[in-house]
Amino acid sequence: MVDMFIPTSGVDVRSLSDRVLLEQCERFGREALVWRNKFRALIPEVERRKLWMKKGYRDVFEFGKRLAGLSDAQVAESLNIAGRLEDKPMLRGLLESGEVSVNKITKIMSIATVENEGELAEKVQIMSTRTLETFSRDVRNEAEYGLHVKEAECKTLFAQGANEFGFNEEVVERLKELNQKGIDVNQALMEFLDQREEQIRGQKEAVKESLPEESTRYIPARVRNIITQEYGTKCAKTGCTRPSQELHHTARYAFTKSHDPNLIAPLCKEHHQIAHAIDVRVQEMRRR
Repeated sequence: MVDMFIPTSGVDVRSLSDRVLLEQCERFGREALVWRNKFRALIPEVERRKLWMKKGYRDVFEFGKRLAGLSDAQVAESLNIAGRLEDKPMLRGLLESGEVSVNKITKIMSIATVENEGELAEKVQIMSTRTLETFSRDVRNEAEYGLHVKEAECKTLFAQGANEFGFNEEVVERLKELNQKGIDVNQALMEFLDQREEQIRGQKEAVKESLPEESTRYIPARVRNIITQEYGTKCAKTGCTRPSQELHHTARYAFTKSHDPNLIAPLCKEHHQIAHAIDVRVQEMRRR
């Protein structure tokens, strides 16, 4: 579709159709954001040269407010981010060109290094600000705690269970009875969890065998049901507590044409976007 541009100068905007008026608002909004980002990227150099002083402004904050409507917090953020990008030319270039906002760069600065700059430069261009925030938090958590729950944390789960997991009185009493009989409650719970996982694995295989060879993109109800039974209503990403919003094919449906429940995971919006961003990167590497 051709991107129409109708100059508003000399045109009675009241004569524009709803569609054209909306198109112009969206276009001007996009352009305003790009130029605002470009302006924010210049703030550190303006401060370095004290250009604001030469032009009669009280300080760089007034300079940003008068010329671009920036708040003091936005100016301070722009100044802070500049020093942290000195050794990261790719991210700095995206910021200075206006292609990526300061807000996006800020979200990944806590995990940005000289070594991973290239990977992050790709992600900031295709991920939303909220998704970048989620991605950064995941990287930090995995670096600090690893992918598995610490043994010490496992030992405290039962002690916290009544409150954290909402065990009702009957369950708590039955667990206490087992404990009083000298039965290892942790082992009993682990056996139950193992049996549950084995049962779900069997059900998933049965569902897989029942699927037709040719399928549409619609995921059958029996597949959705077993996924819900396995994961509940939350995102499958370890540590994420957001509700799941998308069923993600871990093996691309375009290639497999299959809704194998072993290759489907429920994800929140942000982790679904992260998964697709990673998938795009993998496919690009395979084509090289």
